[in-house]
Amino acid sequence: MSDYKKEKNYEVRQKANAIIETLPGFVHDYFIEREIRLSAMSIYSYASQLKTFFNYLHDSNSYFKAKSIKEITLEDLNLLNDKDIVEFLHYLRNYPQVDANGIVKYVECSKTTIEHYMVTLNTFWKYFYVRKLLSSNPIDLITRTKLPKKEVIYLDKDGKNQFVDAVESGQGLSERQAKFHEKNWERDLAIVQIFLSTGIRVSELVGMDIDDINFKKHSINVFRKGGNFDVVYFSDAAGAYLQTYLDCRDKYKPLDNEKAVFLNRSGKRLSVRSVELMVKKYITAAIPSESKRITPHKLRSTYAETMLKATGGDLERVQKLMGHSSITSTTHYVASTEEEKEAVRNLSELF
Repeated sequence: MSDYKKEKNYEVRQKANAIIETLPGFVHDYFIEREIRLSAMSIYSYASQLKTFFNYLHDSNSYFKAKSIKEITLEDLNLLNDKDIVEFLHYLRNYPQVDANGIVKYVECSKTTIEHYMVTLNTFWKYFYVRKLLSSNPIDLITRTKLPKKEVIYLDKDGKNQFVDAVESGQGLSERQAKFHEKNWERDLAIVQIFLSTGIRVSELVGMDIDDINFKKHSINVFRKGGNFDVVYFSDAAGAYLQTYLDCRDKYKPLDNEKAVFLNRSGKRLSVRSVELMVKKYITAAIPSESKRITPHKLRSTYAETMLKATGGDLERVQKLMGHSSITSTTHYVASTEEEKEAVRNLSELF
């Protein structure tokens, strides 16, 4: 694992540990067992959601209000039933959250987020229930919401061409943006081509080091979610754009020992946020109607859709290309466009 990835994992784990330290002691025991199989980001997500749950208990329940959160015991959790959990899920629909400036803002969780909370609580309760430290699992009694299939958002062939043309030419950019484009178009074009050629995540792209690239094999070493090592392969065209950028990478004046492939104007590793803003800028210039929909992750969706069509819908093959641990994740990218539906409208007459 690269030094950059190790540092990022360490930072996230430190944030997670800081949250866990504010929770009851038995929560720490739960995470010691879970951390073997979970990524740092997953641990942070679980910890954040459990913190919201325990804060809710403390603030909304007279019994728990008499205790500090650290004083809550497993015996206390045994007093809760499925109705208490449903009330918490209802609370998530619109709950107060204090920002860094002490200003209270109300957060409205989506159905998907609420379902994630259900998964977190179910896993948490189940851990102690199977060890006979809790007498029941109230989440088992709650009817789970069947989430509607999300629309798969991606660029079609024409959309991709318009997007890439904007990155290459700078057409449609403001006068100020055009000045930055003149300095950065080789880098930006290489980034976009790598996205569309490999389908890697934005975190994987910014985490790339020079040593991760093998031009002879047309490959890049990446660390997937959960820290799993993988190799992705880029096209000849993407390789040419990447080489063009690397040939002029020194103009960013990289800091000593900076191994990152993609740099900002300070000679440091480009951030995830910078790439997100860069994609938004070019999409707005090329296809204004898609400016709020297309993100780096939607370029990943674009790659998935492209490869599904190119392989004749071979889900297992695309699963490997996307680096998914489960084929269920791959099926989320299967789109049925209006054109595809129209193309088969007469097939029912043939069989």
